Amino acid sequence: MEHKVENNQYTGNEKRETENVVNNLKITKGVTFSVIKIFIFCFILLLSNSFAQDILFEANVDRTQLSLDEQINLTIRVSGNVKSIPQPELPSLNDFAVFSAGRSQSFEFVNGKVSSSVTFNYILVPKKEGEFTIGPAEISLEGKVYKTAPIKIIVSSRIQKGLTPSEKIEEKKMKEKAKGLFIQTAVDKKKAFVNQQITLTFRFYQGVRLFRSPEYTPPTLTGFWVEDLPPQKQYYKTIDGKRYFVTEIKTALFPTRAGKHTIGQATLKCRVEDIDRFFDFDPFNILDRDITNLFRERKPKILKTKPIEIEVLPLPEQGKPDGFKGTVGELSISAWVDKKELEAGQPITLKIKISGEGNIKSITEPIIPQMDDFRVYSSGSSEEVSKKDYKVQGFKIYEEVLIPKAPGSYTIPSVEYPYFNLKTKKYQILKTTPFVITAYPSTSLPSTPLAQIPKEEIEFELKDIRYIKISLEGLKNQGGYLFKNPFFLLFQFLPLLVLIIAYQYTRQKQKLETDIEYARKRKAYKLAKKRLKSAQKLIDSRKTKQFYSEIAKALTSYIGDKLNLSAFGLTKEEIIKELEKKGIDKEKMKRLIKLLDQCDLARFANFSSTTEAMKKILKSTKDVILDLEKRF
Repeated sequence: MEHKVENNQYTGNEKRETENVVNNLKITKGVTFSVIKIFIFCFILLLSNSFAQDILFEANVDRTQLSLDEQINLTIRVSGNVKSIPQPELPSLNDFAVFSAGRSQSFEFVNGKVSSSVTFNYILVPKKEGEFTIGPAEISLEGKVYKTAPIKIIVSSRIQKGLTPSEKIEEKKMKEKAKGLFIQTAVDKKKAFVNQQITLTFRFYQGVRLFRSPEYTPPTLTGFWVEDLPPQKQYYKTIDGKRYFVTEIKTALFPTRAGKHTIGQATLKCRVEDIDRFFDFDPFNILDRDITNLFRERKPKILKTKPIEIEVLPLPEQGKPDGFKGTVGELSISAWVDKKELEAGQPITLKIKISGEGNIKSITEPIIPQMDDFRVYSSGSSEEVSKKDYKVQGFKIYEEVLIPKAPGSYTIPSVEYPYFNLKTKKYQILKTTPFVITAYPSTSLPSTPLAQIPKEEIEFELKDIRYIKISLEGLKNQGGYLFKNPFFLLFQFLPLLVLIIAYQYTRQKQKLETDIEYARKRKAYKLAKKRLKSAQKLIDSRKTKQFYSEIAKALTSYIGDKLNLSAFGLTKEEIIKELEKKGIDKEKMKRLIKLLDQCDLARFANFSSTTEAMKKILKSTKDVILDLEKRF
């Protein structure tokens, strides 16, 4: 009995100990799960923070203070774990002339993680003095918009900030390098009369090697009539011991009104060799370069000239003759007629030629004096402009047709032409010599009434006159009017139709080249048919797994192209989700998923398929793709 009690007590103690261990285990397990939850939460938080900070978007400039004849290098850098980086959207930069200087890209691989960095380079040329702000640039990545910080820029005629000795040496070196390439504009006179020629000369001094042809933007020439003065001059010139190849372009300017005028800045964009980059041996910077330009970098440079002020003098009012129409130059006048004797009723041509130096195209028509004995008709004008020795010159000829009204002797009076002579700085009236014209009675027509002339004389003298036929015998109907013929009308619209087709074709081609989403949608069905043809060939060669793999590729690639999604890793759940957004019928989606399941089974399991089964799968795939094509 005592033995049994002892056993029962032992059993009870053991039971209590067991319960305590179990309770301790439960508490430990609960604590462990709580710690794990906290750890997972912190890990997710850190991971999200790392992703949030994964993208870096910043803008920098090489200087914030500059003079009006200098330029700023603006760099916008985007880096992070991003698959594709689009072009950033620049802020409004109305106070600067903006030029793209290309882009560079690099890749980094750190701790098993790949990140890319793209730097967009721009050159900003200030248009005026003052304090400006380069606003924030924007970029959209993975549904989030990033912005750069604004940058303040001070533009002055001369930088006010004092330079340190090292900065002065660096500035001197930069100026010495700049001497290898510069441009300038000059005029032969800064004070001129209205419509007087001013010769503008643009010179491009090249002392370094250029890549490609430079891009020249001529100055703004508001208030001037502009005439090019070919040919360009090219020669060599030595300046401060350095030899330059000079290209010279001349332009004739004719001011159109009095007052102060400004010839704007001319701009030249070019790319030169950057020798300093050749000696940069930083092994990490080599990733930022284009391998083809490793030893010969193309450094963009924007050159511009200074504006030129022109004072345009008005033509004097004193001594201005009547009929003056603003012609200016050094001119002469001459006139001639094609004949001085003719029958009454026959025309005579009077030609008036005004020639010399000046704006030939602006020479106005001379005033023809009143001639009551003639009927006068204007027959137009012709001109010939020469630019010999870079002076606009030539002549302009006006033609007048005169018809004497009756027989007799008449005088074509002198034609006067007033203009302002630039050589004498006075008004002058040019005059032509008068002409005496003799008009005889007509010998081809009778001078007596027709009724008094005998019939025989009429037949002899006027044998070229024929009677009008009023009989329609022998005439055949040639059909309706040509403009009512439908084929004729169709032919008239044919060039317009060809033009419309050519325009639509060019527009379609450009859209396919620039819009990737549109191009994928357009080519999706064609590529799917191509893959299905390949699958057809695999049936004949009895390659089962390859056949089902090609069918799966045709389906997923078609869906990916139509939805602008990557076909790689496209799951069935994603396909269903996207097709539901497009409103595709559930029955069609079931057929599509069933085909994909059959393909997976055939590719990844021991599965045998007959030729008839594969043909059936091929036909079902064609039907599904065709149905989707109609819906899309």
